[in-house]
Amino acid sequence: MFTRLIRKSCMPIQQRNFATLVLAEHRDGKLNGSIGSVMTAAGLLNDSHVDVLVHGADCEAQISQVQKYAGAKSVLVAKDSGLQNSYGDAVAKVVKGLVEEKGYDKVITASSTFGKDVMPRVGGMLDVQPITDVIEINGDKFKRPVYAGNAIATVTSSDKVKLITVRPTNFAKAEPGAENGYPTEDVSVDLSGV
Repeated sequence: MFTRLIRKSCMPIQQRNFATLVLAEHRDGKLNGSIGSVMTAAGLLNDSHVDVLVHGADCEAQISQVQKYAGAKSVLVAKDSGLQNSYGDAVAKVVKGLVEEKGYDKVITASSTFGKDVMPRVGGMLDVQPITDVIEINGDKFKRPVYAGNAIATVTSSDKVKLITVRPTNFAKAEPGAENGYPTEDVSVDLSGV
């Protein structure tokens, strides 16, 4: 009986599809220029599926801009006037819902004021520690500066969901091209309690 238990515990774990969610930052409906670098960084995570989340009262301009960057599978649209100010609990609540509903195991955005505000809130809601200010990605290892930038630490995480902010200047900026025609999907938004 004991050997049967050992054999069962040594059986290979079934692989699941890994997916990344890119948080697009906007100001007055226009995407932040760091989206190109974030898309490059998302491509280094070796996931077969990358979705981009846009949000706000009117998302048409953002959708059109995201369509010009290679590397995504679809654009998720969270349309609500409560998301026009792209900071705080409102965006974090939408991200938490998407992670739980769609099973994203990585969420990535720029190390900007937006990323530094939203990612810790998402981390608190999901009970995971964000990996911040990443300057290099090697599979599941992330390099980030420590000690006021005087040293570089290589970190990994055993959390099921990895929340990552990247320094846009450390990743090649993908340039927009022709529209890719990614499918768009409306996301249900429930901002009660925010």
